[in-house]
Amino acid sequence: MTRNERKLGRSKSAIRARAPNVSTREVGRRPYEITVVVLGATKVGKSALVSQYLWESFLTEYRPTVEEFNWVEYEIGDGSSLMLQIIDSSGSHDFLAMHHFYIKTGDAFMVVFSIDDASSLEEAKRIIEEIDEERHKTVPVVLVANKCDLNDDVMKWEAKGSHQYAYSRTIPIIECSAKRHSEVIEAFKELLERLRDKNRIGIAEMTKRRQSMPSTRAYSGIDVADMDRLKNKHKTNCVIC
Repeated sequence: MTRNERKLGRSKSAIRARAPNVSTREVGRRPYEITVVVLGATKVGKSALVSQYLWESFLTEYRPTVEEFNWVEYEIGDGSSLMLQIIDSSGSHDFLAMHHFYIKTGDAFMVVFSIDDASSLEEAKRIIEEIDEERHKTVPVVLVANKCDLNDDVMKWEAKGSHQYAYSRTIPIIECSAKRHSEVIEAFKELLERLRDKNRIGIAEMTKRRQSMPSTRAYSGIDVADMDRLKNKHKTNCVIC
């Protein structure tokens, strides 16, 4: 067990202090909490997809992601609140401990590869197989083929076989470009709809109320509150299990 993993066992009292101050229509009513984890190799556009979804902006400059946590509060159809946490994970193999932790605790997974990098598709396959092995195909997974704005036949050839693979695993594959907001929305919509069907949550109508600025975690200084929140969420939330 690593030093960072041992930190996960600390008291969850700090969670209350750091958790977003969520208001609900009914006093004492807890919001639904869903954690979506974005996984994939380095430089496939994970952060660009998250930025486009949350902020309608495209990141033009590449910077390696450590870990970023984003919270969005939605008002859903039945008058309840939904807290959606999107974890933009690092694609580096230096972060394997956290990678495994997210696979164990996430509610849904967006696995991203780039059409101009055949090795990123192989990494995506490995991640999906790891999710299936750990979670026994009980959680929604969407495979995203990013950078489809690159109109190079050679590049598209690199992604050949991705549709057959997705079909064989009975998971949807979404082709998109992080530059196009509508396509990114469709990718996240597909994942959230699968969560809705699995957990019977009325999220057909979602109105954004507010969202946090992303918080970055360094590997040597993991935020224990966020980690404990993920670890213990399944024990306290009767909707997402």
